Amino acid sequence: MNAILPPQLPSVPAQEASSPPAPIAPLQGRPRRPVLRIGRGLKSWFLATLSCLNVPFAILFSGWTYRLVQRRAHTLWARRLEEPPPSKRVLPRWILSEAFGAHLSLVQSRSPLQWIRGIAHAFLGSFAANLKTGFLVVLNSMLITLPGGMIMMFSWYSGWDNSFNKGYEQATVGPLWGFAGIFLFMAAMTYVPIAQARQAATGSAKAFWNYRRVRHVIRARPVACLLLTAGYTALGAVFMIAVSALMIIGNGDQFAEMTVAQIVAFLNRYYFWWAALFIVPGFVLLKLTAGRIYSGAAFDAVTTGRWKKEELVGEEARIFQPAPVTARPPALPGLMRTSLFAFSVIGRLGLRVTTFVLLLLLAFELYVGQFFNFEPATNWLRQPMVQLPWFHSIPGHLKE
Repeated sequence: MNAILPPQLPSVPAQEASSPPAPIAPLQGRPRRPVLRIGRGLKSWFLATLSCLNVPFAILFSGWTYRLVQRRAHTLWARRLEEPPPSKRVLPRWILSEAFGAHLSLVQSRSPLQWIRGIAHAFLGSFAANLKTGFLVVLNSMLITLPGGMIMMFSWYSGWDNSFNKGYEQATVGPLWGFAGIFLFMAAMTYVPIAQARQAATGSAKAFWNYRRVRHVIRARPVACLLLTAGYTALGAVFMIAVSALMIIGNGDQFAEMTVAQIVAFLNRYYFWWAALFIVPGFVLLKLTAGRIYSGAAFDAVTTGRWKKEELVGEEARIFQPAPVTARPPALPGLMRTSLFAFSVIGRLGLRVTTFVLLLLLAFELYVGQFFNFEPATNWLRQPMVQLPWFHSIPGHLKE
């Protein structure tokens, strides 16, 4: 019998058989991306924390946050329109221009004016954009919230003056003005968060004052707006604790043996860590949430024809110009429409009552914080989560 032999393998040249396998080239760039993103996030967190300790830099941080809101909104719109994202960077820059290379190319120009302009735009483009954006949003927000805050401040001083001077005939002046200021502040807080998101997304300061568009977003996303209001109230309670805790800490025995320099150093550390762990993440989270609510509602309104493209402004008009407009869904049958209307009336009434209670608690938190830790005007005229993320107040006699 013939033995069954295994099939012969193809011969391999001696040089190929003896040569070692080629090393696999490591993947370049990929392992560094998460590290770079984490590093940029930590850098932005540290710069934002330092910015909360000074008013001009707090405006800079607020502008950086609203530019982040704009970037997230434009990315959402581009993804839904199946277009490339507007930028590969996750976070906006703080100082250097977003188009650093394009502006730097102007340096090669022979014109001295273009050379100076290219240098300025390249190295300070984002710094100027952050300041401009923050200033315009803070200004618009102050114009709406200041009347209620000023009336509440007047009611506070009127109530204390009446208490010390025993003016019982004017005992109702302070409370009446207080309730008027509270209701004005509550009315402003139903409008300001979504209006800030609209101004950030469009890049236009005039868009802040378009009441019809803001009202449409609030009505289209009632539950989301309620959760946003709950976030403002919850973070306002934490801020009330941060302000009131200074009164309790300041009465401790440890401050009796401290020098003025040690007390100032302690206050600086106190404000820094509260800003790092509370003000910065809370402010960014609330603004991003409002931006997500607005961007989603605006996309649905434009693509269904509820908002005319001719009425859009700023970056919103540019992005949605090629967007297709679909037909509205058909109307429901009469009985189903009637039942849904009844449930919607009850639901909207419950949402409005809950929103009213949350905003009332937010206003009362200002009074409680002022009662435990007296501040002349800053407690009434600015709230770190609403207008300006500034939290640093050292008494004047300690600075001398």
